[in-house]
Amino acid sequence: MKKFFYLLLLLLVLSAVGAYQVLYAPNVNAEKRVSVKIPTGSSYEDVLRILKENEVLKNEFGFSVVSKLKKYPDHVNSGYYVFNKGMNNRQIVNILRAGLQTPVTLVIYNIRTKDEFAGLVGRTLELDSNEVLAQLNDGKFCKTLGTDTSKVLSKFIVDNYEFYWNISFDKFIDKLNAAYDKFWNEERKAKATALNLSPTEVTTLASITEKEVIRDKELPTVAGVYLNRLRIGMPLQADPTLVFALRDFDAKRVTSYHKDFDTPYNTYKYAGLPPGPICMPRKKCIDAVLNFEEHKYLFFCANPDMSGYSLFSVSYEDQMKVAAQYRKKLNAMNIH
Repeated sequence: MKKFFYLLLLLLVLSAVGAYQVLYAPNVNAEKRVSVKIPTGSSYEDVLRILKENEVLKNEFGFSVVSKLKKYPDHVNSGYYVFNKGMNNRQIVNILRAGLQTPVTLVIYNIRTKDEFAGLVGRTLELDSNEVLAQLNDGKFCKTLGTDTSKVLSKFIVDNYEFYWNISFDKFIDKLNAAYDKFWNEERKAKATALNLSPTEVTTLASITEKEVIRDKELPTVAGVYLNRLRIGMPLQADPTLVFALRDFDAKRVTSYHKDFDTPYNTYKYAGLPPGPICMPRKKCIDAVLNFEEHKYLFFCANPDMSGYSLFSVSYEDQMKVAAQYRKKLNAMNIH
């Protein structure tokens, strides 16, 4: 009888130890943390495969036991999930079953085209880049934003955004719209109106300024040059618009090849603003246009000392002198 009692006690102890191991023993196979992406429409079997492929679990059997106890196979949620070192099966399953995602950050920076923007979104979120691009090229969709396909990127403000990885396209756009409305407050709108420009036109000019300036200190000064040209009907003659038109983003020097290309973005041939922005400008570039430096300069050229700064001129003659020195410097550096 005693032997039976001790055997039963041993079985109970082992069962308790086993239950503890299954429920509470750390089961994340990582030194710090590990993450997985569960695509929309995934089954429980898909989750098991994804966890295995990413080597998340130390013990897959224990995870399966807890999953079934908590009926997780019937409550699979898509999303991006992060598991920290030391988490047990109960915690892992609770996170997945409740859909407790960790947000991902979309960093919008140095985007020049709709293709680049769609690609960035597709690399960061579950959204398909081809579908995003199709929307940006769809006139009906752009009309819902109050714009057209050539200006649609002006409706998105450069910033760092937090999203859930599996966010829908509509909710994605809603959040970008909210950021746009917050940025374009009454004060900024009033400044744009004072310039006789719409927010989109300000953004277009800011995009040119963005690509023309190396030193941020000069942003308001260069913006002032372009605004002076617009006021007198002088072509903007902005080299970055030519580079954009030809998608020649690796060009180190603008030549007659660029200037002879006939396109609405050729600001040497056509006065006024181009059809839309040539990049997504930073907030500080938009504010540089709205708070431009008042002066009489109509020209500027990169300083021949190659410091990244510019030399500004009122007269065409002075501009030509600086430009000649700059061209000479480029030739000496074998930049053609």
